[in-house]
Amino acid sequence: MSKKTSVCQGLALSRFCMQVSILLKSAVPLYEGMEAMAEDGTNEDEKKLFLSMAEKLRMGETFGTVLQETGEFPEYMVSMVRLGETTGNLDVCLESLADHYEQEYYLSENLRRAVTYPAMMAVMLLVILFVLFSRVLPVFTGVYESLGTSIPAAAQTAMEIGTVLSGAALILSAAAAVVIAAAFLAGRLGRQPGWVRSIYRIFENRSSVAKAASLRRICSAVSLSIKSGLRTEEGLDMAISLVENVSLKSSLQAVRDDVASGSDFYSAVKKTDIFTGFDLQMLRTGSRAGQLDTMLDSLASDYAQKSQDAVERMISMLEPAVVVVLAAAVGLVLLAVMLPLAGILSTIGV
Repeated sequence: MSKKTSVCQGLALSRFCMQVSILLKSAVPLYEGMEAMAEDGTNEDEKKLFLSMAEKLRMGETFGTVLQETGEFPEYMVSMVRLGETTGNLDVCLESLADHYEQEYYLSENLRRAVTYPAMMAVMLLVILFVLFSRVLPVFTGVYESLGTSIPAAAQTAMEIGTVLSGAALILSAAAAVVIAAAFLAGRLGRQPGWVRSIYRIFENRSSVAKAASLRRICSAVSLSIKSGLRTEEGLDMAISLVENVSLKSSLQAVRDDVASGSDFYSAVKKTDIFTGFDLQMLRTGSRAGQLDTMLDSLASDYAQKSQDAVERMISMLEPAVVVVLAAAVGLVLLAVMLPLAGILSTIGV
């Protein structure tokens, strides 16, 4: 699979959906809009993509077919566009997709920052410890030997072990950085390794951040299906395809089966543990008032905020932990160095 152009990923994908939605609402022919977007393309690949799409649209192909033929856009987007075309609500679908991909982008950016900053602090900690154990302490060892004494055996052993462990940790960190960079590049080229997908699945099943993000996707997909005039079970099918959490998938499938059997969305969801407490009350109110899509949009926004708050809590816990470890390690090193020196000074003073 070829590398995707920048417009087909990240925040640019959200902006693309919004632009097409505006074109549809203003009754501007899509092929003309694509040609105008090609003129302002950020690179040659984007310009060629837009011009190719404009030509196919001019020839009478549907927007969903054009998106699929490029092979550049997410399957979820293509499916929702096709459904929007079928129900005559393509502009609404694209507007909702713009919000969906914007939230996905900011969540991924928050997660990236949550991992990157503590990782950089941890590497700096390892570098400082390695320098202390391998360069600073040996200097003091030589000074003490010239004064006719030595660092305690326990401190000497700790110094040797610290040098080996910190050096090994630095090597492992460098290897991990290379592996992560290779996996990132492979993902950009559309060839994501299986072990990366396995890690994602573990994260999806155990992380509170991932669960909040999955709940946001569920609310967004079902809300979009209602706005588009689709059956609720079709929206649940889309939601199931967006969720990796095994437990949520199973519960969603049960909800989908109940809805297909004639149950309403609230009654089906109430039998599961997908939504609880006040969130379930909101769904009940929205269902009775005929405003279920509005309530789902509100819950989607709440879950987006919850995922962001969870990321911030993660950062707030990791930073102090790294600082405490660094302070403890430096403190032990200073004690190992200064205690013998204090003994020598006291002897000289006598």
